[in-house]
Amino acid sequence: MAANSNSFTSVGKILKNFSPLKDKYISREFQKYGYDLAQALGDLKNRSLYIKLAKEEPRPVLEKIKYEVLESGRGNLGRLFMWKIGQYRWRKKLLTQRLPRSFFAVSSVKAAQALLGQVLVSVDKYETLRAGLITETEAYGGAYDLASHARFGKKGRARIMWARPGTAYVYLIYGQHVMFNVVAHKKGQVGAVLIRSLKPLVGGGAKNKTDTRGPAKLTAFLKISLQSQGVDLVTSSSLWLAKGEKIRTEKIAAGPRVGVAYADSWALKPWRFWIKHSRYVSRA
Repeated sequence: MAANSNSFTSVGKILKNFSPLKDKYISREFQKYGYDLAQALGDLKNRSLYIKLAKEEPRPVLEKIKYEVLESGRGNLGRLFMWKIGQYRWRKKLLTQRLPRSFFAVSSVKAAQALLGQVLVSVDKYETLRAGLITETEAYGGAYDLASHARFGKKGRARIMWARPGTAYVYLIYGQHVMFNVVAHKKGQVGAVLIRSLKPLVGGGAKNKTDTRGPAKLTAFLKISLQSQGVDLVTSSSLWLAKGEKIRTEKIAAGPRVGVAYADSWALKPWRFWIKHSRYVSRA
């Protein structure tokens, strides 16, 4: 995936770039199938877009999505078809760009910085994909870190901080807010990174004022629940991290972690990181 945010382009924007002049030499086979597809979905006014899709996407994929839409019998079939195409394209892109386990096999502090600009992806029980670019993180270490759950030892909910790097650590605070963390540490060590904020890429955005500025808000947006505890983010098809933008060091800000005043001098550790000047950060 390219190293800038323009890589994340919705299917709507892709289709708006359709040029009848540029694509007028599409074969008759594609033209016929695209026309038949538009007709089946009752969207002949946009038949040029279906012809373009007929050329770009595998026929079995288009057929599968077409029948899913027709069987749903819901509202604007053409619009639903295009939404499903967008979901298909995003999933294909983000699955091929998923982060390897070696990415997480570093200190939690290093991982917290490296995770900025990467993409957190979830797929719910209805197969709807949502994703966001990570804009804010916090690092937590082992038993020595008085702000970390690991300070209580290898027991209870924190036990998973000793798991393989790239494992999901999910827990509840105040009895209602879900927090999502990624286990990250070197071999023989302990650590995790709390994901604090996201910039919505799929499933939300400025138009519907999706708020993902805060650890509880981003899990609500991504539909992450306590059932995600222990998920292997390196192999899972429902929750994973994908390669996104490369954030240069000079674009990263650091400061004390939030809500850990009880940790004495550890509360002052500059282990919270965020992308400078991003409006998708919980605190500046």
